[in-house]
Amino acid sequence: MTLLIIGLISSFFLGAALASFVHCWAHRLYNGEGFKRRSYCPNCQHPISWFNNLPIFSYWRLKGHCAYCHQPIAKDYLISELIGGLLLASATAIVWFNLGGEANFWLAARTSHFWLTLIQALIGFILLMLVFWSDYWWMSIFVNPLLIGAVIVAGLNLLAGRTWQSLVGGILFGGLFFALQFWLSKGRWLGEGDIYLGLFLGSWLGWPLIIPVIFIAYVVGAIIGLVLLVVGLKRRQSQLPLGVFLAPSGWLVFLFGQSWWQAYLHWLGW
Repeated sequence: MTLLIIGLISSFFLGAALASFVHCWAHRLYNGEGFKRRSYCPNCQHPISWFNNLPIFSYWRLKGHCAYCHQPIAKDYLISELIGGLLLASATAIVWFNLGGEANFWLAARTSHFWLTLIQALIGFILLMLVFWSDYWWMSIFVNPLLIGAVIVAGLNLLAGRTWQSLVGGILFGGLFFALQFWLSKGRWLGEGDIYLGLFLGSWLGWPLIIPVIFIAYVVGAIIGLVLLVVGLKRRQSQLPLGVFLAPSGWLVFLFGQSWWQAYLHWLGW
């Protein structure tokens, strides 16, 4: 149990740190910046010292204000860090209980499959958070990180033992599903970035897990869209960013998709 607590705390702060990095990365990609410059306050442009840049803790200590110009810091930073920490800590708990406790955890940790899966999880976590926030803020998806990520996770999947048929099937279905919609609607139904997100998800999850990702995203998106229409926050002509629904759907399927798919096949009697 002590190891589980250490794992939960470590993964929470790792998730918060990665989410903080993604938050910064998204803004720098959008503004065409690199990482040669240190983190800085968006209001006064003053470089932020490391002790004022600790995820969650620094925001709490400074009461949500810049240490130099004392202007308010957007709550998006804190929200992103909290979500990132909770997501990664939850994933740690799920893996722990799926493995059956400490003894099986140590056995799994001795295998290459465990570490290859862990690296895939972190890559997916970072890129899906990048997609979520960039699509949420600007209805824009950054293509290059997704393409590079797709190549990396494809290689990791093959090393971990996934068949090339599953990999190719996931990539083709994920990319073509959105490419066809983009072509038929001439870009009115969804953006071009969703095609590359489909390619990444297909490379990350493979066939057939790409199917529940899309299904969950569309169902949840439709429900939320209807609710927003009813309460008057959206009009029929309004667009909803699809990446905001595909990103969390992809993370859920990564954690639970295999058991869900097996349960579905069992329900069909296969």
